[in-house]
Amino acid sequence: MYKDIKSEGPNGDVAQMRDSLHFWKTTNGHSYRELVRVREGQGHLAYGQQERVLTALIRSEQRRLDRALSVLEFGCGFGRHATSLSQLSQVRYHGYDISESMTEPLRLEPPASLRPVEERIFCGDDPLIAVGGRRFDLVFSVSTLVHNPSERIPALLETMGQMVLPGGLLVLVENPLMPTSVWDPSCHPGSWHHAFADLLPEGWDLHHGPGLVDHQDVYVLKRQPGHGRRYFQLVGPEAPRDESQPLTLEALHARAMPRLLEWAGRASKSLSTPAANSEARVAELTERLAVESERFERRQRLQALSDDLARLRASRAPFPDAPAPHVPATSSVPGFILNAALDTRWSADLPQFGKLMHVFHQDWHGIRAAAGYLPGQKLAIASDRVLDERELRAAIELVERSGCSQIILHGYSSNARDLVVLLRRALGSSVRILALWHGSSAQFHYSFELDCFAQLIDLRRRGVINALATVKPGMHLLAPEVFPKTVLNLPPTLPEAERSPATRRLTRAALIPTPNDWRKNFFTNLFACQSSSRIDDIYVTANYRLPDVMKSTRRIHHVARPSRTELFELVRRCDIVLNASLSECQPMTGLEALALRVPCVYGALSLGALDAHPYQRLAQISGVDSVEVVAAAIERMLALRERSPEELTQMMVDYERALTVEAVKVLEEFVQS
Repeated sequence: MYKDIKSEGPNGDVAQMRDSLHFWKTTNGHSYRELVRVREGQGHLAYGQQERVLTALIRSEQRRLDRALSVLEFGCGFGRHATSLSQLSQVRYHGYDISESMTEPLRLEPPASLRPVEERIFCGDDPLIAVGGRRFDLVFSVSTLVHNPSERIPALLETMGQMVLPGGLLVLVENPLMPTSVWDPSCHPGSWHHAFADLLPEGWDLHHGPGLVDHQDVYVLKRQPGHGRRYFQLVGPEAPRDESQPLTLEALHARAMPRLLEWAGRASKSLSTPAANSEARVAELTERLAVESERFERRQRLQALSDDLARLRASRAPFPDAPAPHVPATSSVPGFILNAALDTRWSADLPQFGKLMHVFHQDWHGIRAAAGYLPGQKLAIASDRVLDERELRAAIELVERSGCSQIILHGYSSNARDLVVLLRRALGSSVRILALWHGSSAQFHYSFELDCFAQLIDLRRRGVINALATVKPGMHLLAPEVFPKTVLNLPPTLPEAERSPATRRLTRAALIPTPNDWRKNFFTNLFACQSSSRIDDIYVTANYRLPDVMKSTRRIHHVARPSRTELFELVRRCDIVLNASLSECQPMTGLEALALRVPCVYGALSLGALDAHPYQRLAQISGVDSVEVVAAAIERMLALRERSPEELTQMMVDYERALTVEAVKVLEEFVQS
């Protein structure tokens, strides 16, 4: 990449280039990752904006091609974009960088979506050799070309263009457009601001997008059949190929002139005094020293974790659900699982939650599903045994390495409490810890549930967790520490091909996927199905006993607890799902049925404006303990399905859209509260 540089050049470019190359080849990726986290914590908005723009561009190309997309990040570094973009559905992410030191965190600890890492992350001085002749639908760089002098840019763009498949895009998130290229060492040695409009190779189009990212512009490049250059306004990242707003080179120069004047005022000292470059070095090193000091202190706190854990467990009363204190170290149940396919396959892809991690329990199936459908990374911890010090330390180190700065704890247990308390002590204020309660006040009949909720309030008051919310409306009336809005569960994200078509033939089958306990009201659902003339087959997952005199002629099929995939297939096989519970928060089976376009009967949810939606008015009932009321709901829903299946399906599609919009809005507010 740098082997063609002449021994000398104007304005000392060669020396500056060597400084820049040395800087990046010797910068430790772990340290630089910490530096970026600190900057994010200080309110640097550009990082999130970059991810949103890149995600929108990728999604636009996916829609255009109607297939999976291969993507290469040119200058991937420690993997700031790698984790979030590689987890997008139907995206195969690759990364290239010149610095092995910078990519070390990504190569040594790749997310599951990047394995095998040797086939996805490439290093070397020559990018074409490093990627082994591979080509990609989209190649992008973020703050990478800024480290190269302007005379190198046309050749670099040609090199990057050789890695783009015919018809693909080259995307740059780089310095704001300049009318002429200038050197700027204000961040660190060896930085240039480029006049990309003038440096554009022949035979390319350039779509210029200002204002999408703080202190940067977005440039979308694509080859065109002619031999000249063409320029366009980038209408938006959702329409990177739109040519409705052509621009002239002169118009781009005029647009860029204020930025040149701004640079001149800022850089006058840098250009006139030789000490300016040294001052930039000192500022960079001072910032890095502060970050390394904090990192060292965190490592020290991790080393002291065993003492903290001993004090924590000695100081608290026995936890109501605590298992036997001794479990063999060879237990087959893993202490934690990161980003299992079960927890990420049906997740929502939302880049604004790229730094969010959900922590939940492996065997709590409903809560695990709820957390799994939300956007973000997923950490499933053991619930049937006590986590030992080694496992807790490994889990905390995993959170630290993940790049996540926001954690949501779903549910509560002794292991969950130990993890969040030690996570706070080890990582301090660098991470926001939130808790989401998935129960209701009706469950406080069980002292265990009441004690768990009380402990979460106490952790909030003591500052161990930053915020506490619930999925049941009105729980904030119990304590002022509770977030006042109801966090909404999301349905699973499914491709259209996996949903039940409106025109499919009726099967005259119903599914009751709930366990047999008082809260789930199993028998009322069963008897309502047995009394319906529109149902012949009833599938149940619960164990129950029914006297012969109460049995009907309906065929009842007992299904052992299905896997998630098996459950979806079972739902698709039925005309209706029954979840008319006596005490319900937001039934996951109802949301799963919604995504599959199979109607579900459930109790009143009290979800604000959503309660007025036609589908929710159709699906929810108030008299859940009445066989007659549940049976009437079955009749009403299946009659509509027979009479106008397209109307019912469209109603469900619109309800899912409205629910998703509201759920994402509230989740953003909760995470930022």
